[in-house]
Amino acid sequence: MNNWLIFTDLDGTLLDHHDYNFVQALPALEKIRKLQIPLIINSSKTYAEIKGIRRQMQNKWAFSVENGAALFLPDGGLSGNDNNLQQIILGKPHSEILKTLRILREQHNLSFMGFSDYTTKALMAETGLTETQANQAKQRLASEPLKWLDSQQNLVLFEQVLEAQDLQLIQGGRFLHVMGQNDKSLAMTWLLNNFNQLQKSLTLALGDSQNDQKMLEQADFAAVIRNKSGNYLQLNKNPEQVIFSRHPAPLGWQEVMDQLFTKLSIGTPNE
Repeated sequence: MNNWLIFTDLDGTLLDHHDYNFVQALPALEKIRKLQIPLIINSSKTYAEIKGIRRQMQNKWAFSVENGAALFLPDGGLSGNDNNLQQIILGKPHSEILKTLRILREQHNLSFMGFSDYTTKALMAETGLTETQANQAKQRLASEPLKWLDSQQNLVLFEQVLEAQDLQLIQGGRFLHVMGQNDKSLAMTWLLNNFNQLQKSLTLALGDSQNDQKMLEQADFAAVIRNKSGNYLQLNKNPEQVIFSRHPAPLGWQEVMDQLFTKLSIGTPNE
């Protein structure tokens, strides 16, 4: 019997791009829960945002925030009590990132809006988040999402000067993300390397954006969710190991999980 481990992005993958609901994915989530398959959230969202979403999903597994910038381990393990979460920072602290962004914006006269620049109300208008959700999105540990308001030429320059400061720029589902040399695949690798019970697990990963690419390519099997524009992230991976959804999130998440359950005989007696 195979041991499975599922890593999933949230925005645009499991959560609806507009209202962030996951109702259409509930049947697959319930099946995963009954089979006791670890479902690891690996998202660009913050700790404050993900904690509430996990509670709604009845998810008790470890999770990664801000594109692999930090891991949270319940009771210091793969699953357990959320009242005792161990935090492991893999990225560069948020305060250092903001300091660098202020300097680069002034030096090169760049135009962008980071989450720290938005008031709560302005961020609500930009994202459609509620007041509580917007406040949670601003509570960052080791990354800064931003909206680019400058030219494409200056965006290339921006990326170059960030690299010189040991930072990187990654395209998420809606925003660019400035962060250290961490990504979702790093968080995935950390978990696989640090928990012996995962050594023989087969990994499934689901995502829709550039910041999911390395995680999807690293997994044994990947599911690419159709993004809001109707396009698909392209992977450097054996086609036999990739499934593409016909629908966007959250129906697309349910759709590909149904296919993976069948294709990989997950949850069947002869698995």
